[in-house]
Amino acid sequence: MSCKKISLILIFLSLFLSLFAQYNERDILTQQAFQLLGQRKFAEAEQIFLQILDKYPNDSNSVIQLLNIYFQTSQMDKAENLLRQYRRILPANQATEQEILLLIMQGKPDEAKQKSDAYLLSQNYNQNICRLLASYFERRGFYEYSLQIYQEARRRKNDPELFRLEIANAALNASLFDLALSEYLAFLDKNPANIFFITNQCKIILNQNPECISTISDYAESSANPVIKELYANILVSQKQYLTALEVYKSLPQDRLVNFAEQQYNAGNDEIALLAFQYLQSVISDPFIKNSYRLREALVHYRNGRYEATQETLNYILADSLMTERPYIYRQSVNMNARKLMAETTLALEHNPQKAEYWYKEAKKFCANAYEIQNIDLALARLKLTQEDYPSALKILNSIQEPILRETRDYLLFNLELLQGNIEVADSLMNNFVIHFPQSPYVNDAVYQMMFVLGLDKTQQQQFFIATRLMMLQNPACVDTLLTIFENTQDEEILILAAEWSILLNQREKANTILEHSWQDPICNEYAELLKLSLTEDGEQMQRMARDFLKSNPGSIFAPKFRQYITRQELRPLQF
Repeated sequence: MSCKKISLILIFLSLFLSLFAQYNERDILTQQAFQLLGQRKFAEAEQIFLQILDKYPNDSNSVIQLLNIYFQTSQMDKAENLLRQYRRILPANQATEQEILLLIMQGKPDEAKQKSDAYLLSQNYNQNICRLLASYFERRGFYEYSLQIYQEARRRKNDPELFRLEIANAALNASLFDLALSEYLAFLDKNPANIFFITNQCKIILNQNPECISTISDYAESSANPVIKELYANILVSQKQYLTALEVYKSLPQDRLVNFAEQQYNAGNDEIALLAFQYLQSVISDPFIKNSYRLREALVHYRNGRYEATQETLNYILADSLMTERPYIYRQSVNMNARKLMAETTLALEHNPQKAEYWYKEAKKFCANAYEIQNIDLALARLKLTQEDYPSALKILNSIQEPILRETRDYLLFNLELLQGNIEVADSLMNNFVIHFPQSPYVNDAVYQMMFVLGLDKTQQQQFFIATRLMMLQNPACVDTLLTIFENTQDEEILILAAEWSILLNQREKANTILEHSWQDPICNEYAELLKLSLTEDGEQMQRMARDFLKSNPGSIFAPKFRQYITRQELRPLQF
């Protein structure tokens, strides 16, 4: 190869390496600056970008990054000087956009709006540029100006659907609630999949101005779109206007009403759930579905202590001969659960273990699997304990093998030994239970039962066992037995238990009377206040009581429970 060719190659190689080194150096510096920005070290990042500009004065990226730093750190003089010095290296559109942003950040929205109007006109109100400039105004809270941009674009494009969501959001931020609602609802009309988002936005507005619900109501009444009516119903629920919501749900597809009924049932809003389930029964012809709603109605009655109404509703299910035909026998366990609930209702009304046993055995005929059979066996074992038939109870409990039922089985085995007065064995079983099932809701019951028994003499222990068996039969006499024990022992823990049992048996008046006791033990006194709260039906009074307690007892071990009551009433529906 000639010397001339080698020289040319070396020259080109030298130029390439020089150029590569420049680009490589700039990339490294830029990367370092971005890392500092990520750490919010703006001053250090600024110096590196200035260093890049010093070496590479046409680097437009560094100009933009420096402007962002100055805007974030409110260094407007620096931003203005930088933009004046380097405007020539920025693309014309980008330079204009940065000038508009600078005016906004300087607190000159009128000048910025004038400049943005001219710029948008030159760009034929390009949608992306409209959004960009509107976002600049919103950055400083100038929502009226961003609103004007969107509305002018809509007018010039002659498209009423343009920027629906953007206008709605800007109007919300500007507290123009009626405009925001009309835009949100019009957007939802065309975009039904967004119902959850729009519902949430409407709730935000109503939290600030509840009277705006009339705007939603008027729109829903004039609309034939079911998604608008569904939103209105959801909003009514959020405003606790349940009866009105129910009427709206009746006009919607049936699955929406079913969801509403189930939500109210699960939330413990029983009277509204009851009306919803009763309406569903009236419009449904399928016997199984109709009776599944009847069962829900019966459960509502039961957990509110309306046992005669529970029994009457269940009798409709039991009398329906179609329910025992092959297509319906095992379907979703309605037959089984209706008979289980009848057993519980019979206990509540008559406290008769033989009649309850009959209904439990009837329920077993409709069990579809081993779990359902053994679950009823546990209820039968409990009945044997109330009759002091301990050998039969033990035989049943020893037959329980379903893993999910072992927790209840072991708790009943503990009760079996305790009720026979086998204190040491029961104590050992209680300890094992706590070890194996530490999160069980039965743990506190087992511990307190042992605590009570160990603190009583032999005669009082027998009275306590009688009270426990009566409670298993849902017999209110169990409370009177506990009160007798309290008279002899003055143990306020026994009195607390009597109040709890009264509540569980829907003996609310008796519970209130017990809770009026002049408590000496401070822990019992605080817990009694919590029980009083659970008996309060007036929502405002409930929250007032909770706040008064927390004000006086901020460090109480029961404070978290009281805080829950400030936002919701704690309810524990009966589960089957």
